[in-house]
Amino acid sequence: MTTKLSIFLALVGILCAPVVSHADPASSPKVEMQKTIDGIITIASAHPGDGQQAIRRSKLRELINPKFNFPEMAKRSLGPNWNDITPEEQADFTSVFSELLARTYLSKIETVKPGMVTVESEQVEPPRAIVKTKVISKGDTFPIDYKLSIHNDSWQVYDVVIENIGLVANYRNEFSGIIRKEKFSGLMTRLRQKIS
Repeated sequence: MTTKLSIFLALVGILCAPVVSHADPASSPKVEMQKTIDGIITIASAHPGDGQQAIRRSKLRELINPKFNFPEMAKRSLGPNWNDITPEEQADFTSVFSELLARTYLSKIETVKPGMVTVESEQVEPPRAIVKTKVISKGDTFPIDYKLSIHNDSWQVYDVVIENIGLVANYRNEFSGIIRKEKFSGLMTRLRQKIS
């Protein structure tokens, strides 16, 4: 995995646009994303150090969780395989996949510093939007685009793209290979092992 892709995956959980009603003309995905980044920095600054890790991560998770459309991400990450499993299996996969994402990126959220992320522009065509950002990390600068859709009158992220590599497509390729060799049950076993 490339360094830029690793950084991208680490930052996915950081920059997701918060839930905001599309009926509110005073707000936008771009404005709300900036608020989210500021909120993350505030939480990390207010609860520094290993001694406050539990409360810091709890507050960060509370901030981040509503920003994802996890059911949509889960469905897109399985691709055609989504239709081959039962509704119960779909719900189980969504739950495990969401937990995996949250646990994977929660520890990375704490590394965001002021000036590291610039929210540059937005393209809004309801019910979809793209928010473009620029990230500076370890001397490298690269773009990250966030794809959002309106769900229950709220903007939620359903995919993240860096240099034409999407998070959903990345997972879909990985999961498809596992399912071909080990069936859906094998994929679930692997995901649960990662969580534990």
